[in-house]
Amino acid sequence: MSEIDIAKLGKKIRQAMNSYNISVKELASRTGIELQTLYSILNGHHHASVEKLSAISRELHLSIDSLLDIEVNTFPIFSSPHEAPLSYAEFENIWFGPTGGERISVSRNLSIVNQSTELRKEFLEKIYRLPKKDIGAALNAFEKRKEVIVNKEKMRLEIVVYSELIDYISLRPPFDLLTPKLVYDSIEQVIERLQNDALNFEVVLIPRQFFLVNYEIINREVILFDLGSVFFRQTHESILNHFLTEVEALKFKFAQISERKEVIKFFKDQLNAK
Repeated sequence: MSEIDIAKLGKKIRQAMNSYNISVKELASRTGIELQTLYSILNGHHHASVEKLSAISRELHLSIDSLLDIEVNTFPIFSSPHEAPLSYAEFENIWFGPTGGERISVSRNLSIVNQSTELRKEFLEKIYRLPKKDIGAALNAFEKRKEVIVNKEKMRLEIVVYSELIDYISLRPPFDLLTPKLVYDSIEQVIERLQNDALNFEVVLIPRQFFLVNYEIINREVILFDLGSVFFRQTHESILNHFLTEVEALKFKFAQISERKEVIKFFKDQLNAK
């Protein structure tokens, strides 16, 4: 896993500050970052969070890509997986941009934005076994993510593993730890949206062997990959085109079920089997 060169990062921030004649004290005031913490970032002694980097980049008119000098499209953000949910909302807000964008999610199961807060809490507690001290912050981030999505997401395509959905709706382990009604309600909401939001929401079911990655966001020419503790931002047109070609293959060549009415029927049949 690549490491951010924090000494180089501090120098780049100082260069930008000098260009705009902004003092350390002034930047601290503008960003809300404590003065001592900002000095540590500038001196290469502190790993800045994504929120701090976002605030700094806004004030210095820089993109996070240029600030981090991303050339290999890979950079670690979190020191532990439990910190990751705390910054998802901030990342999505940044990468969707001011005018919003489209999401393509290639995942084992349905996107978590289809979950209620109550169901998300059960996932965190019973399946992921997140420490109790982290539950509140993770749920807060979850709600913020949903707010960003409501405001900025224009269209979503979810490509999901067929057998995983059967396990989920049938409450096979580990999903047997969840409250059945919460699971069934989440599926009912997916069915309702498939029926009433044909232009902005689509679900495609694929065999497990064609599962590619666990999370991807498309926004114009940007893909944001979330692989636990590492984020990738991809802007190379050739790689983007390759990904979109793979998505087209999943939809029209390898999909187990892709036609909307058949997807709806699949969900209803699974619920009726309960």
